[in-house]
Amino acid sequence: MTKNNQFKIFFKDSKNNIIDLDYYLYDSEVAQKWFKKIKHLSNVPIDPIESELVNLTDLSKIYKEFCEFANLQPINVDEINQDKLNQLHKIYEQSHDQLSRKKDSEILYRFHHSIHFHEGTHESNSINIGWGVKEGPLTEKFYCNSYYENNIIKNNIYLPWTELGKKPLDYWRDKEPNDHARFIELAKPHITLRATFSIAKKTVFPVELDKNFIEWFTAYKQPWLEHHNIKKWDSIDENSAPLLAVADHTEDINPLRFHKILRNGN
Repeated sequence: MTKNNQFKIFFKDSKNNIIDLDYYLYDSEVAQKWFKKIKHLSNVPIDPIESELVNLTDLSKIYKEFCEFANLQPINVDEINQDKLNQLHKIYEQSHDQLSRKKDSEILYRFHHSIHFHEGTHESNSINIGWGVKEGPLTEKFYCNSYYENNIIKNNIYLPWTELGKKPLDYWRDKEPNDHARFIELAKPHITLRATFSIAKKTVFPVELDKNFIEWFTAYKQPWLEHHNIKKWDSIDENSAPLLAVADHTEDINPLRFHKILRNGN
């Protein structure tokens, strides 16, 4: 690691006071690639959906707006359970390529995030920041799993998993079909490097995977690893992330809100 690539992140507290905190870039290929993207976006407003600044609780209303935008006949969502959420996620997947090309497609992403919000897969262990469609061509394919850290350290910055799909453990937990073709289609390792980041609110040590999941995963694991050309998948891949930057401070960021990111404080 070197402090040559120092930068600041500015936060706001509950009284809207500005607090600037120092970070320095981690010495890895994935961190260097990420930082180049961030430099292009430092003056671009963050996306409120990816940065979890919008209300996602009313899935029925959001789904209705999505169907109006997509010109689809809605299914019944009076009862929201995991089977229904799986149906809605498949509708999102099938609509993504076409609708993402349309102007003002914000509802497409709000719909997707609301589905995962109701699955309970978004925890408040980090401050998550993204630019959504504004990052445009900065997104690239890159195998990130080999850069995953053994644990997440409070205040450090990490690259979140942001694939169009689910991690294998979530696939199993969400009771998706016991079907090899669907598993290959929906379950994804970390193979996309985007201009997003997460600031850890607390230290997290990956725990052992559920034994029932490990037993279930045995039938899918090897063909899936070979399909994606990766060597392993374990608790670190499920629960950790690549390190992007190290905090040069000990501030408690839990009560703070992200404001902006600037290189060398400029």
